[in-house]
Amino acid sequence: MKPISIETLAICGLAVGIAATPFQPARGDDQPLLTLYTTDIGPSQEAELEQWFKWKSGHAGKSFNEFEYRSEFEYSFTDDLQGSLYLNYDWAQTTPHSPAAPTEIESFPGISGELIYRVMNSHFDPIGLAFYLEPSISAHERELEFKILAQKNFFHETLRSVININFEDRWEKDGIGHWNKDSALEFDFGSAYELTPEWSIGLELDNERGFDGLIIGGPASETANTFFIGPTIQYAGEPLTVSFGVQTQLPLSSNPSGIPGVLRNGYTADAEHFRMALHISTDL
Repeated sequence: MKPISIETLAICGLAVGIAATPFQPARGDDQPLLTLYTTDIGPSQEAELEQWFKWKSGHAGKSFNEFEYRSEFEYSFTDDLQGSLYLNYDWAQTTPHSPAAPTEIESFPGISGELIYRVMNSHFDPIGLAFYLEPSISAHERELEFKILAQKNFFHETLRSVININFEDRWEKDGIGHWNKDSALEFDFGSAYELTPEWSIGLELDNERGFDGLIIGGPASETANTFFIGPTIQYAGEPLTVSFGVQTQLPLSSNPSGIPGVLRNGYTADAEHFRMALHISTDL
């Protein structure tokens, strides 16, 4: 069977809902895609509470489950500058099968900050363009993310097509107190179509590349190249906006490092095979 090209998958993501009839324009501050950010942010002085629930499952040769919970307070300082504060809690359980080993459980709280600065507005300019910065800290991990967000609207703004480029550096403390450095470079594509003023559907394609070392703050070598795809659905009503989505890993992974065991039947062994996310938000 001939592998699906990345170009074909990207086109599928950008073409969601093209044949449907337009309805009213999309809201300016909702986020209908769960792994991508649009350049639509809330108006000045708008505040919002958000809750994220995420589940990841399935590593090759292991029983693996990870749950992530994030509580967020979001505030728009201006029409083009938005900030957020997250309280995070992660819990993961891993049981190796071959060779068999005891179950490992990890859990830790953390905190994140977020800034989004928009330089072009998709509702008035040819495209939307924004920049995103997120530092995170916990007892065992440090992260720094920088994203480039781009958006183009079609069909009277009922179809929003989005590209995110994400640079992420991570420092993880091991059992002897040493900080290991790794990073990621992600190219994410998605489209969301507004079926009605309240309901929208979307499709997301993520290309996630892992590295040893830091891609922002130092030299890095690529170790894995992984792809995910899946649908999303959003209800934007009052008083809650609710988004739900799932993604599966595609058997298109590659092993740039050549290290044995990185790939299993076209999948990245240490990347989840399935993930799910639920996002609930309300204005204050």
